[in-house]
Amino acid sequence: KRVVSSAMSSDSAKLNGVISTLGPSGTDSANEARKHCSDVELFPSFTTAVANALETGGYALVPAGYLDFQEGRLVDSWVDLHFRLLGKMRVVNVWESPTKEMCLAINGDRVKDRESIRSIALHPATAVFARQVVAEDAEITYLSSKPLAVVVAESGRVDACIGSVDVVAKTSLRPVDYFRPTMVWTLY
Repeated sequence: KRVVSSAMSSDSAKLNGVISTLGPSGTDSANEARKHCSDVELFPSFTTAVANALETGGYALVPAGYLDFQEGRLVDSWVDLHFRLLGKMRVVNVWESPTKEMCLAINGDRVKDRESIRSIALHPATAVFARQVVAEDAEITYLSSKPLAVVVAESGRVDACIGSVDVVAKTSLRPVDYFRPTMVWTLY
């Protein structure tokens, strides 16, 4: 099937082919895929990205932190997706790379500071940061990507979000805390 160096790093040479991954533009997945390939296709979910890669013979990039919550319930994860792919696609590389810088951003029309946050939008993988910086009883709205969490917070449907700094900077939201984790990436 596909052959890729098993020593790929986040700054390695570009791949030949198409990488399918999670969109919209602004996701860490899109950002990481573009580091490795000039031809990147973005999809509304990792399952549709993987389905496209299977159908077209391309690559799929999925972070180990992939979690999908629907109506507050975990319905899919990286390990579930990985096990479903057994016999269909194989891992061709795994590496660690920094995510884009993230922040807790507040909607100043709804709250004045972090202590006032009672509702927050976020990607499930970033919930650990919310637990570190907002009230334990804050209502959480889970979304499939950080850019979508930013949209929900800017629209005024929640008090705050955890989003990528570059995406938040294009809005009226105000960053109040910053995070710079790494992620483990899996290329199928």
